[in-house]
Amino acid sequence: MRYFLYLTILFLFNSGALKSQDSLKNSFSFQIGMTRLDFFTGFRYARIYEKLIPFCTAEIGINRTIFQSRFFPKVGVGSTYFFLNKDKIKLGPQLSYAHSILKINASSSHYTNWNEVYFGTRLEVGVKMRFSLEVNGGLLNERFYNQIKEKKEGVNSLGFNGNIGISYVW
Repeated sequence: MRYFLYLTILFLFNSGALKSQDSLKNSFSFQIGMTRLDFFTGFRYARIYEKLIPFCTAEIGINRTIFQSRFFPKVGVGSTYFFLNKDKIKLGPQLSYAHSILKINASSSHYTNWNEVYFGTRLEVGVKMRFSLEVNGGLLNERFYNQIKEKKEGVNSLGFNGNIGISYVW
């Protein structure tokens, strides 16, 4: 997982990695979505190298952050490859990794961590202003403190996420 994060960051910020500077485009998106954990809203930044689009996201959980007053951030990285790359419509597979953390209550000093690895598909429609839809599924790993055993434990399960968003490409 750590190497996937490093490679994505390398592609995001190394402008000469795949194409010349003139062919690069950037995309900034606002998105809202749903996972097994919460409804999330946030931002997505992507570098567009023709068909390959590495991206990073920063989101917050709506229910826990706003309604329960417990800050629930989520950061992620990934890459999309648009095999259908027409002027107004783009479609392709996506691989992503996300990490979120939550302090369960104010009296505890322990946090619960979630690691998500998803594979799915992404659809974008538009030229400069794009509407996006993505659906992903995969592995969800939860790490929490077990107070009976007095140590951290983990549980793996299947997870999913679905996002809709709007982005601007320049």
